[in-house]
Amino acid sequence: MPRLPPRLLLRFALYLAGCWGIALARWIGRSFGETSLEQILWHLRYSEHAAVHMGSLFLWEFSFEVLLFPAVIALVLALAHTVAADRLRGLARRMLKAGPAIAVGGALGALLAQFSVFSYAAAQFGPDRFAEVFVDPAHVRLKQGSQRRNVVLVYVESLEQTYGDPAVFGRDLLAPTRTLGGVSFDYRPMPGATWTMAAMVATQCGVPLKVYSETDVRRQPGHKSFLPGATCLGDVLQSHGWRNVFLGGAPLSFAGKGTFLQDHGYDEAWGREEWERAGLQPDELNEWGLVDSALWQRARTRLDQLHAGGQPFNLTLLTMDTHNPHGFRSPYCSQRGARDFEGIVACAGAQIAAFVEDARAKGYLKDTVIVVVGDHLAFPNPAWDKLEQAGERRRIFNLFVGENLPPANTKELLPFDLFPSLLDLAGLEVGGDRLGLGYSAFGPMEVARPASRAEEQSLAALRGSSGYNRLWQAEAPGD
Repeated sequence: MPRLPPRLLLRFALYLAGCWGIALARWIGRSFGETSLEQILWHLRYSEHAAVHMGSLFLWEFSFEVLLFPAVIALVLALAHTVAADRLRGLARRMLKAGPAIAVGGALGALLAQFSVFSYAAAQFGPDRFAEVFVDPAHVRLKQGSQRRNVVLVYVESLEQTYGDPAVFGRDLLAPTRTLGGVSFDYRPMPGATWTMAAMVATQCGVPLKVYSETDVRRQPGHKSFLPGATCLGDVLQSHGWRNVFLGGAPLSFAGKGTFLQDHGYDEAWGREEWERAGLQPDELNEWGLVDSALWQRARTRLDQLHAGGQPFNLTLLTMDTHNPHGFRSPYCSQRGARDFEGIVACAGAQIAAFVEDARAKGYLKDTVIVVVGDHLAFPNPAWDKLEQAGERRRIFNLFVGENLPPANTKELLPFDLFPSLLDLAGLEVGGDRLGLGYSAFGPMEVARPASRAEEQSLAALRGSSGYNRLWQAEAPGD
């Protein structure tokens, strides 16, 4: 077998690195949209074995678009470079010689831009915004209000208000939710809260989720390991007598979700493995876990049980059918006319409305508030071209439904605001309106919001902070 010239091998290796980098940046952008360095690092470190199930959806596209096709292109470039190098002279030859370096540099620039590294790095040169604006929940006075309420918190995967815009989709895909009443806000996405696990942390702890390299979210016997120094929604509610229950379709091990719930006040948590042990019908599972129709059915049963129990409770749900890249069309939604991704979204809206109406018919809304929010804006999916038409107007879906709720005090909502807002709705009035980086959106406004609050919170989420690091270093009060 003839030996390949060393220069050809070197050129192939450099072109391959460049082609792989550019293809990877393009594939991540097409599959997940704008991503942060934190998001990539977090999932690389904490996905654990659950990623085997979940990553299968992207495997074939990744193998062809990122590995195989770029390798062919790199080989063609290396061969063409080698042939041309023997024929060109002068400036043309010098320009050709720079080709591999240009390919590698282009790949590096594409990856840095895709992971928002430039804006992340720029934030490090500013002041510690997190320390300036963070309010430690452990030091905030909570007052028992006139009415104690149960909380049903529903995270709907990637659900945004844009799906309800007839100018974009030709119809309101979320029309069934418009008849539920309740309150909605201009709910803006924020750095540190743009993927599911980060959104759960932001909305329940009032802080962004950032990788802290000296710890690990895998279980450590006898100790908390997921933001052990943070005080979150489940911690506060549990300490005041609420029971916290989580129901989700995907594995609890994915992204450290189960550890977060266990370390922050949840008494009970259900994910794919727990449902499988309890027994499932074949049509109740997809590649990632429990389909939404089965989750909603079990949520109704658990809500009935919790409400009948007499103890105040927080029931948290996390749906899955509207997840990218293609969504999951369950038998339930297929039977109701869903034929494509937009049909899946419409079915999700109908299931939200049915759940809320069922709770209303049973009289639960007299002492229970149901909060439905998208966990984040949608990632690229079959409706992506239409979503992008909305541009900067894209907002996260949110709906607060209950009887005799305290009045809203703002039109704008950030993910960090959910934490104090949920406690106020539960009947634990937050002194000073503030917890973490958030402001309560309900009840009398005790402190004014800074005009540049969204910008300040963005910087607080991006910049490294010794104050934030302490949330990873210390056991939460009372442990």
